[in-house]
Amino acid sequence: MRIISVIEIKDGVVHDIKSFGLTPRFLAKKEQEKHEQEVVAEAEKLFEEKAREYGYDEDDHPAIEEFIEDGFYTGGNFSICLTWSEI
Repeated sequence: MRIISVIEIKDGVVHDIKSFGLTPRFLAKKEQEKHEQEVVAEAEKLFEEKAREYGYDEDDHPAIEEFIEDGFYTGGNFSICLTWSEI
């Protein structure tokens, strides 16, 4: 199973981890792809919410999609990470 996680790090310590599982389901291929897109969109939405909590502002920074593609948004004493893993 693949997992996408949003990890919040404050002052060098993991503060929070929220993981979203992309569970294999017995669905038609298009339905499975739709399910996976929905799960990824939920994780990316949380990533953006966390980045905004820490000061992300589209007027002062590149588009949030660039941070999502890079997998992190960081500042003085924090990092918000978007990472993939498998179990």
